[in-house]
Amino acid sequence: MKHLKFVLKYYAPGIFDTRKALRAYKSQHPSTIRYWSRYIAGVAASLILCIGIGYYLMNRNNQPSLLYADNETVTYTLPDGSIVTVYPHSSLSYYSDEFGKKERLVEMTGKVRFNVQKNPSAPFIANAQAATVKVLGTQFVVDELNPDSVGVSVTSGKVLFTAKDEKDGVILTKGMQAYLLAGEILPEIADTVTSTTQTKRKFIFENTPLADVLKELSEHFHVQLSCATTGKMLTAEFDTDNLDEIIMIIEKSLDVKIQKRPIK
Repeated sequence: MKHLKFVLKYYAPGIFDTRKALRAYKSQHPSTIRYWSRYIAGVAASLILCIGIGYYLMNRNNQPSLLYADNETVTYTLPDGSIVTVYPHSSLSYYSDEFGKKERLVEMTGKVRFNVQKNPSAPFIANAQAATVKVLGTQFVVDELNPDSVGVSVTSGKVLFTAKDEKDGVILTKGMQAYLLAGEILPEIADTVTSTTQTKRKFIFENTPLADVLKELSEHFHVQLSCATTGKMLTAEFDTDNLDEIIMIIEKSLDVKIQKRPIK
């Protein structure tokens, strides 16, 4: 009641205009809210821009190096001095900024021959689409041109041949070969029965007609080899005296069926 009497006694129009009072207060105490809002927004935009530029540069510098071959075999030298031979319609890629730090990891498709420099502190790992080959220093070939299998043949040294993302596999040494059939998790080692009646010889074929390949093998092993499909070309190297092994490799590589008959 006391406060009400005070208001009634001293009330006059315009004296208690709250909006006028608020405007007067704002003119004497300028607000900094809008300024700080603009400042914070500017800082946030700058941070977003920096993050975007950093992401772009990081991804640009992290693009893999790609080595490939179209219709002819091409030989490349990797940063560690290892030599790779990429066969037609095949490719190999690796990240140059990571290659050799802890390991030497490459991804491949098709068929690639490797001559790996020794480096025990950085194992060499070749990932095919369905298989993995891990080595310290050796010469070997990985062939996945046949869609039904992946083949590995070792010229020197030792490799561990496994299915992709599997720990168990087979160890191959000089002269050994193995195949991983589609859908299997463990490679199979090819039989290497030594012939006592034949002289060991290395066979090298570079884009050779299959008919000529069979003719040369027939003459050397004194058998008659034939195939209904002879229009295909073969690029391969066989350092073995086991004819059955050679036939199996050719059949898997070219997806053909070879008949072997004794000479009458």
